[in-house]
Amino acid sequence: MKIIKIMVYILFLSLVGSSLQAQMKNAPANVVAAMLVKVINFEKNIANSGDITVYVLNAPDVAAELKKAIGMSVGKSTLKTVTSGNTLPADKPSLIYFDDASRLNVVVEYTHRNNILSATGHPDLVDQGATLGFGIGEDNKPKIFLNLNASLEEELDWNPAILKIAKIVKE
Repeated sequence: MKIIKIMVYILFLSLVGSSLQAQMKNAPANVVAAMLVKVINFEKNIANSGDITVYVLNAPDVAAELKKAIGMSVGKSTLKTVTSGNTLPADKPSLIYFDDASRLNVVVEYTHRNNILSATGHPDLVDQGATLGFGIGEDNKPKIFLNLNASLEEELDWNPAILKIAKIVKE
């Protein structure tokens, strides 16, 4: 009987979590770019690396918005380059941004292997393994999602202040 109650509780939590994610809208390119530049300031490896390079996979609108931030300071670093393409980069960037759910497993494997941040504007992909995501809530305000397990896999070092502003996901 106790096992049945636990299973019902777990099912309830998964349904509630799914419905909360379903209420999120994907973040538009301008919101993603602005939030990404602000939030990467909380990741110590990136914020202290000197030059920040961003690779955008199959999201030209996000790449265009991020290019507007080239030269901007992020912690002790500077956003140096933003490149984009349809395949994973040959040279290791500071982070990869992607929106294509069909590429999730390939991107996550790449970012884990290379210890770099994976980010997306699709909040549901954070539950599935992306590290950082942005969405728009029912209140039309931007939301940040952070997957702690993926962060560990990518050996990221977050300032604890991020825990106060992000919705934490543990896949």
